[in-house]
Amino acid sequence: MALRTASKFIFTPIAGFGLGLATFLQCWPAVNENRLKTLTLKRPLEEQRRDIIHQLQKHEIFRDLMRRENVEQWSQSEKISQPHRDSHVGQGLLYGPGRLEIDPLVLHDPDSQELVVFYHLGHNLNNEKGKVHKGVVALLLDEALCYCGFPTLPNKAGVTAKLDINFCHDVPTDCTVVLKAHVIESRGRKCVIGGSLQTLPSRSWYTPWKAESSTVLATATCILVEPKWFKYAKWMRPD
Repeated sequence: MALRTASKFIFTPIAGFGLGLATFLQCWPAVNENRLKTLTLKRPLEEQRRDIIHQLQKHEIFRDLMRRENVEQWSQSEKISQPHRDSHVGQGLLYGPGRLEIDPLVLHDPDSQELVVFYHLGHNLNNEKGKVHKGVVALLLDEALCYCGFPTLPNKAGVTAKLDINFCHDVPTDCTVVLKAHVIESRGRKCVIGGSLQTLPSRSWYTPWKAESSTVLATATCILVEPKWFKYAKWMRPD
């Protein structure tokens, strides 16, 4: 009886975990010995819509953020190690001409716990109505809100426990959008983040005297948690 209980609750779980770990390690992509170049190499500009990037860098919303002290700027590809990018949804399946046409530009203010991401959504991300698929919108909100909340967690990583999204308007294709996120509450291994996806602020050609305005396309609230075992698994995270 004791042997059967030990086999059920001790030996079998250990064997299953060991088999899964061994399989996982075999499939994990090899990393170049020169880790710095492998892990931090950005997507080349030649793969991107450089006209969109130049437009963003000149836009007042981008310049206002860059004037803040301690603002950190990076591209999303810098957070996904090169051997894993093709398996990443945003940097693999959805990246490229007609899809995510720029390497998303990220600006993070650690003092105010705010994060802003700029995307350009191509025509191949459309649904049957010719608008950006809501699954793509959900993915962008989930990723950005998590990036915003990660620094507040004890080991700087976690998983989405709950994501509530309110789709306000259909998102047009071939559109530059801005995703804004901020930490609402952070306590221990739990963080609550709010955010919105909106069009890039602009003014109509027929009302040039008016201030720039944007349309809120979707809003979201994310509950991010860090599992207790994450502190023992830092070596599994490629970043």
